[in-house]
Amino acid sequence: MPELPSVELFKRFFEDNGLYQTIIDVQVSSPEILFNIKKDAFQEALIGEKFDSSYRYGKYLFSSFKGNQDLVIHFGMTGFLRYYSKEDNPHKHDRISFIFDNGRILSFNDPRKFGKVGIASPRDLIREKKLGPDALHLDYPLFKKLFHNRKGALKPLLLNQKFIAGIGNLYADEILYQSKLHPLEKANHLQENNLKNLHENMVKVLKKAIDCKDSLSNFPQEYLLAHRYPQGECPHGEKLEIIKVGGRTTYYCPHRQKLFK
Repeated sequence: MPELPSVELFKRFFEDNGLYQTIIDVQVSSPEILFNIKKDAFQEALIGEKFDSSYRYGKYLFSSFKGNQDLVIHFGMTGFLRYYSKEDNPHKHDRISFIFDNGRILSFNDPRKFGKVGIASPRDLIREKKLGPDALHLDYPLFKKLFHNRKGALKPLLLNQKFIAGIGNLYADEILYQSKLHPLEKANHLQENNLKNLHENMVKVLKKAIDCKDSLSNFPQEYLLAHRYPQGECPHGEKLEIIKVGGRTTYYCPHRQKLFK
């Protein structure tokens, strides 16, 4: 599932390719992925408009086109964006396509159709979904406040979009590895230095993922992601263990990430 770094890269792709072009048609081949709006109303709202800015919050991408209304995209498990010429053949998994007056097309492609597209005010949607603060823009004082009186295990907390928005399974494992924290460690066991370290590594890992174009092959060898596979060893040569945490496959190094006593 695309996590915050992927959506940040999609945002930049959208800014490079989707802004300031008049939409002359909107093709909706899979209306079931629309949320909070019908196909006809979606097309009517967008035809003749231009996207003029984009914004990411957690795993959601927004692009404004008039007033306080924004296109909203959640990429689900397999969603991504394509930008191509009308002379090119459309892909069979292009679910929604915006045809521009310059002959170019921006499509939301989603093989498994778990993504969602709609129109909403960013503020209203963030409130409706009860999303926590965006992980990349969360300063330490608020981060510390969020953890106050929390007693749950760390990894489920990091994955909880109502707690912190944007972190998924892969980067939760990496953040905890870099922080030398066990995925099942209780939040209320963390001391001030643990919290500061966790916050610093959360920001560091997410920024590194964006710099690496969200490609595992681009990560430095000192990152867990470069070794995250069955029978893999951590960068320090210790065998990784695989457990289930909250139903999610979790990789960690038992030598580096020990539960507090």
